[in-house]
Amino acid sequence: MQDIQATEVGSNETPARLKPLVRKHGICYEVWPCVLLVRDRLVKVGFTLDLCGANEEGDRHVTPGSPQGTATLEALRQIAEASLPRQADGMRCDVQPDSSLHFSPRRRFRPEVVLSIIILHRDNFELPADASEEGCLKQICTKLQELGVPGN
Repeated sequence: MQDIQATEVGSNETPARLKPLVRKHGICYEVWPCVLLVRDRLVKVGFTLDLCGANEEGDRHVTPGSPQGTATLEALRQIAEASLPRQADGMRCDVQPDSSLHFSPRRRFRPEVVLSIIILHRDNFELPADASEEGCLKQICTKLQELGVPGN
């Protein structure tokens, strides 16, 4: 797990440089609640934002670890780092690449690689998600939309 501290990232990436990567790799995102069993009850403790991407339009030969998959994962990493908020008071944003190949019916079962941004409390991940996590998620989604990354 790679823990990228939002205060350290300080994106220098410009939308003009990142937008072509979004188009080239068909990057989009999905948001999921992060739910844990805490003392016999389910608690929403944060969020998982999955950045999904494929190889160039029409090329269905992307696999994790292949040159195409590695290029797509690098594009996802650059988009993720550019989207993290500069301040992450009381929370953490973990960036985790997935080594599996995904096929979503939402995107016609295209082969894609996924990089997840997990938003949780910094010190006690069992606490319920609050305005801090929701605000962080909103900032990331706003930045992604500015880069032309559609949400699903």
